[in-house]
Amino acid sequence: MRTVIAVLQAVAQTIQQTAAPGGQPGGPGGPNGPGGPPPGFEIVPAFFELLRFVGSFLAIGAVGFRFGIVRQIRGMSDEAKAILQPDNAALLGIAGIILIALSAVGGPYVDSITNHKTLAESLSRNMPQFEFKMTMLALALIGFVLVRAASSAGWTLAAIGILLAVLQPVYTGRFSNKVNAVHISAASTWLGTLLVLMLIGIRGVTRSTTASTQRAELVADLVNSFSPLALVASAIVAITGATTGWLHLKRISSLWTTSYGMALDVKLVFVLIVVVLGAWNWRRVRPSLGVEGSEETIRRSARMELTFAGLVLIATSVLVSLPSPR
Repeated sequence: MRTVIAVLQAVAQTIQQTAAPGGQPGGPGGPNGPGGPPPGFEIVPAFFELLRFVGSFLAIGAVGFRFGIVRQIRGMSDEAKAILQPDNAALLGIAGIILIALSAVGGPYVDSITNHKTLAESLSRNMPQFEFKMTMLALALIGFVLVRAASSAGWTLAAIGILLAVLQPVYTGRFSNKVNAVHISAASTWLGTLLVLMLIGIRGVTRSTTASTQRAELVADLVNSFSPLALVASAIVAITGATTGWLHLKRISSLWTTSYGMALDVKLVFVLIVVVLGAWNWRRVRPSLGVEGSEETIRRSARMELTFAGLVLIATSVLVSLPSPR
């Protein structure tokens, strides 16, 4: 936790040092000083936003792995099923649900302590939405637990619960919130599924005692099943991301004159790297899969892609905690 907070503060300070004009008032380390965070940045909301993003990646990624990858591989042998153990993805789903729930409760709880209120008072404005979200998260949690108890029906419950929870702003919020919800869902489907694919799928295959040629072929099947899902989800991410940026920036000059714009610039740099790595994996690495040793190549390249995806999450958590340009 301390490491995450330190990274959030470092990103915020970098944005402030880049965006702040030379004559901006404030001593070093102060809210407006060259060593301090951007004006309006708060570490606690950023931290809980990061928890929400990571939780969404894990929970939606587990569902994406089950329905978008494993279920698409036809004629999978019993040995391959044993290697993949898709129910292990449910463990990541459970972790994701817990993180999302913590983020939903954590912010209001800190607010109640800071302002000497009860938790109910902090939640009073959005109580119906909060109750609905927690109910859907509970449904998703039950679904993932059922999967661990060897019930395939649990996947359907988990998918319904997590998608309704994450997409809640689509039917309750303003237009910008609707776009954000779709953006997060699509990003989680793309990169979250890649994360689960690497942790459960590719990692499980490479550690198995199956013949190397069979391992390589199974990894090729996994990646080929993931590619259509990734292409559709990444396209939605691009469209909703551009829409969100335009709604919040209001003018192009905000990209280099405001802390929000500079935070967006940092995020876009990381996103561009993720896109380039993803394109490289799709165009160069994927066609070479199926031969002995190729599973290690895709594992290394996927790890690099996910590393920068993590930086995207951190930059986004800083971004959403900053006030939009006026």
